[in-house]
Amino acid sequence: MFGFGDKNKVHKVTIANTGETFEVEGKINLLQAAVNAGIKWPCDCKVGSCGTCRAVLKEGKVKELTDFAYTLDGEMLDNGYILACQSQLKSDIVVEVDFNQEKLK
Repeated sequence: MFGFGDKNKVHKVTIANTGETFEVEGKINLLQAAVNAGIKWPCDCKVGSCGTCRAVLKEGKVKELTDFAYTLDGEMLDNGYILACQSQLKSDIVVEVDFNQEKLK
């Protein structure tokens, strides 16, 4: 009830383009979990305004902590982009991350 049971839930993240995997516990966001796992995930602001932490969600579900449309354009949203710093996992996920990207202009 009220989602309280999910706070200790562990989900698996697979980065499709590198094969790396890590786990996300509770309500931590995707970016923080990746950094905690030693993944050199692209990031800048960590609050959802720069878009540097964007990734393509290939499988699974996330909860948007803030509206992705604030930073990502309609085409990116249609193509499955998410903001890792504003994504809380609702299931195991598979993402693609461009580790050579520039932040959004």
